[in-house]
Amino acid sequence: MLGVKFYRNNESNEWLVRQFEIFFNESFLAEKFIPRPDISIVFHFKDCPLILGETNIQLEPFFAAPIIPKSIVLNFYGTMDTFIIICKPTVFSRVFYIDLTPISKRSIDLPDTIFQPLWNELSQLKTTDERINHFTDFANSFQQTPYQPDVIDVFYDKIMEKGTTTLLKDIVKDCPVCQRTLERNFIKRTGVTPKTLMRIVRLDYLWTKIKDEKAIDYQELVFDGNYFDQAHFINDFKSIIGETPNYFFKRNLQITKMFSGRAEGTLQ
Repeated sequence: MLGVKFYRNNESNEWLVRQFEIFFNESFLAEKFIPRPDISIVFHFKDCPLILGETNIQLEPFFAAPIIPKSIVLNFYGTMDTFIIICKPTVFSRVFYIDLTPISKRSIDLPDTIFQPLWNELSQLKTTDERINHFTDFANSFQQTPYQPDVIDVFYDKIMEKGTTTLLKDIVKDCPVCQRTLERNFIKRTGVTPKTLMRIVRLDYLWTKIKDEKAIDYQELVFDGNYFDQAHFINDFKSIIGETPNYFFKRNLQITKMFSGRAEGTLQ
């Protein structure tokens, strides 16, 4: 059985946190994780899942899951007690001084001196509310004054807000920094290029608009996603998801939605 629940952020942690997610119970499931436009701090207190591929990768008890340009397959098995904090990447990387520049593996090591004690403390807590409060206190101890966004934060927020309707070159114009410097620092703070983030934001937005996967209006998605034409939409979708939209949406997507932070629920 797999259970997934979401918890909203609050006024004391919204400067960093988008939402909290928990995975629990016993299961043996493998399914796609679809790229998201945010990053996660992941704490596994019991069994750790695998990333399946030519060489399987065992995930660590705690790590940062960066924005990824393509989908991956996760294998959850054994007993799960997983606490995930969905974060704004530019804020997280700035506050904790963590370089998110892409590396070969799909997880970012977190400093043991800071996060190992936090993992130990969180593992002793019994409820999700206790863990949320403890993490909030931990994060606020690093940011004791109101967080002031810098130009990279503003650029990221503009892509999140306007990425489905505005060209990247027009968003860049609103940022008073050399474009090359802006893009170089953006990669360090998010792990992807601005163009890649826009593609992920666009697909993420379109998925939220699909109400019935059995009756999808692809022409409407092309229009809503501001694609040149249907071929552009299909090629972009396939390069990120690894499947054509027609093939992808014909499958049962309940587990995929739960793995990718789009739906909570319980599966037997």
